Amino acid sequence: MTERINCLYTLCEAAARGRLVITGHDRADVDSVASCVLMQRLLAAWGIPSDIVLCEPDGQSRRVMARFGVDVQALAGGTAPEDALILVDHHQPTCAGQVIACIDHHPTEVPPDFPYVQIGDSGACAVMVLHLMQEAGVPVTPEDERLAVTALYLDTIALKSAKISREEAAWGETQARRLGLDEDWLRREGMGLMDMSLPARELAMLGKKVYTFGAKRVLSTYVQTDAMTQEKLGAILDVLRGEIVRERADLWVFLWHDPVRLRSTEVDLTPDGQVRTIPYDYLASRGRDVMPRVEHEMRKDGV
Repeated sequence: MTERINCLYTLCEAAARGRLVITGHDRADVDSVASCVLMQRLLAAWGIPSDIVLCEPDGQSRRVMARFGVDVQALAGGTAPEDALILVDHHQPTCAGQVIACIDHHPTEVPPDFPYVQIGDSGACAVMVLHLMQEAGVPVTPEDERLAVTALYLDTIALKSAKISREEAAWGETQARRLGLDEDWLRREGMGLMDMSLPARELAMLGKKVYTFGAKRVLSTYVQTDAMTQEKLGAILDVLRGEIVRERADLWVFLWHDPVRLRSTEVDLTPDGQVRTIPYDYLASRGRDVMPRVEHEMRKDGV
């Protein structure tokens, strides 16, 4: 075993004397769920029992993971303070328990202080876990690979997001063909264009995440669409003006990505009503481009 694999194995083996829980971020998307499933398969190969617990898995994860025989809703639940946690696809715990390890692909200025921390440069956390399995010498099945490649497509707007390198995008395309995945379906799911006739409140709350930067609380949501109008945007922002006060947040970052025109727009709202709009001439990544800048600005302001 490599040094980090040996460290991860030792921590998980000791933690499994109690309840060892693998969990993704709130409103777990396909990458979060896929990362949990692959991490559990790694632990199972080591003979280490574990549970997967998800908080409010999203609709796409329920639909997509069913193709892999995973009932996402059956994994929804809670954790207890005495549980040992492995965080995947995030590094800020939002549920009860003691974190022993985190594997994530979202950069941060202040890495968490857990016994095992791996924050990598990948378009999908599931790909990182797949590579961990390979590094550990655990047999990887074509189904494991299909799951990781699917997560990569869906977490990078069909390999178009700025979060993914050209090399990894090329790898994803090659693997999709090798594994016989339906590339048209992957592209459609990855684009994730929303029905903009939905109520503004529903659109405003898609992809919700909570970030804590010192004493500051930041919330973020996003929508993927090629049909945003000023009227619909205004209605969404009206919803968020109420939500930022109700949530007692210091900032709300709303993004809309246009996968057709390959561009993103960011709107930052503060509780006092200030609005800042930041256009991107590419498909920006919330985790790679937006939140690291927001974190830096928050910490610079004296968090």
